[in-house]
Amino acid sequence: MKDEHMNQLLDLERQKLAIQFAAIDAAINDKIDAQTRKITDAVSGAIALAATDIRTEILISRAELKQDISDVRTELKADIQRLEHKLDTHSHN
Repeated sequence: MKDEHMNQLLDLERQKLAIQFAAIDAAINDKIDAQTRKITDAVSGAIALAATDIRTEILISRAELKQDISDVRTELKADIQRLEHKLDTHSHN
């Protein structure tokens, strides 16, 4: 009888240890998952911020280029008008 009680106690102790191990394993997995989510959120946030910054820089560069193109166009028109005026004056002489 003592052996049977001892075996039952040992079996219960093994079950207890298995449950504790499973609980610790689940807690570790939860912590890993939480850290993974934090890292994923941080990386996603950094990427989103970088993408926003790049988009802003592109829009600013685009506006600057449009202005530069407009300035060059204005200068070219002025140069063409000066050349046309010179041609007109030379052709009348």
